[in-house]
Amino acid sequence: MPTTTAVASDRVTASDQADLAIMNGMTVLPGTPGLTPADVAHVLVPGHGRNADATGLTPGGADRCRAAAALEVPGVIVCSGYKSPIDDKGAPWTHQDETFQGVPEADLMRSWLLEAGVPDTRIRVERHSVDTVTNLLRADHEGHFGDGRPVAIVAQQGHLRRILAIAPRLLRRPYLGVVVPGGDTRENPLAKPVSRWISSGLPRDPAAAIGTATRRAELLWGTARALGRRRYY
Repeated sequence: MPTTTAVASDRVTASDQADLAIMNGMTVLPGTPGLTPADVAHVLVPGHGRNADATGLTPGGADRCRAAAALEVPGVIVCSGYKSPIDDKGAPWTHQDETFQGVPEADLMRSWLLEAGVPDTRIRVERHSVDTVTNLLRADHEGHFGDGRPVAIVAQQGHLRRILAIAPRLLRRPYLGVVVPGGDTRENPLAKPVSRWISSGLPRDPAAAIGTATRRAELLWGTARALGRRRYY
């Protein structure tokens, strides 16, 4: 099981410090009240983009996979993501009669984890989400975890804080955040307000919520692309 020790950090606010812990050498940010790293069963890895020809991960995406593999939870690792609506890279790629534009982020993360020695039986792939909100909705509501046990969400600190701010609206299971070490923690300034808007007032029905969030994400990020934005992060 993951090891847990108290820690203080200069990189987080004073209000966070009382709840911080270390999970296998990585800083934990609190999510569901009372949840500890020892309670976590699964890991969720949201996508962090693809390389120039959509055949590999960005360095930040590889860092997320590395962190997920290191957590050694008893359950599964769910790799979540297709591509951002801003991302138009890649040649057609087919999986089970479904064609995608480039390799989905989730499949790239699965390949990384397999090469790192994670058993295929411990990896789940969610290859249809297009932003942070749909990452969380699809991973949880489509049954990729297989049960309702708690999850650790791994991401760089900037993205993780955005995730934890909207997670209460989207996840049906207990959760906490694990900060991926290293890399650039800055985010596109549009990301936070866009995620808040996409996640607000969603239908209660899971399928309807996923459909509404997907349409909102495609509309907003499509507009941002038309105005010259080329990167989600």
